[in-house]
Amino acid sequence: MQKRAESRASSRDRRRHKRAHVLFNGRLISGDRSAQGVLLDVSAGGARIRLSEPLEAGSAITLRLARSLDFHVEVVWRNGQTIGLRFREKPARIAATLSGLLPRDCLAA
Repeated sequence: MQKRAESRASSRDRRRHKRAHVLFNGRLISGDRSAQGVLLDVSAGGARIRLSEPLEAGSAITLRLARSLDFHVEVVWRNGQTIGLRFREKPARIAATLSGLLPRDCLAA
């Protein structure tokens, strides 16, 4: 049990960007398919989303927030309906776009 906690702690230490815990509605779009979900956390480098239904990942995936805020992302891991995403755009652009939604310490690009 202790080894598992240490593993989680070390993965947090490897992150370049501090994550903010959020509960935002979001949608992953891949080609003509999409799946609604809840964004669980986000940083200038990536996000974690829990989907309401499975989505077969394609090469071009878009994370849509607030009906019109689109980000190009790639899936870096999957655990059931929860998916880890990496933004394909520069962290500075992500931070600028999310500046009104996240704490300042989570926006360091």
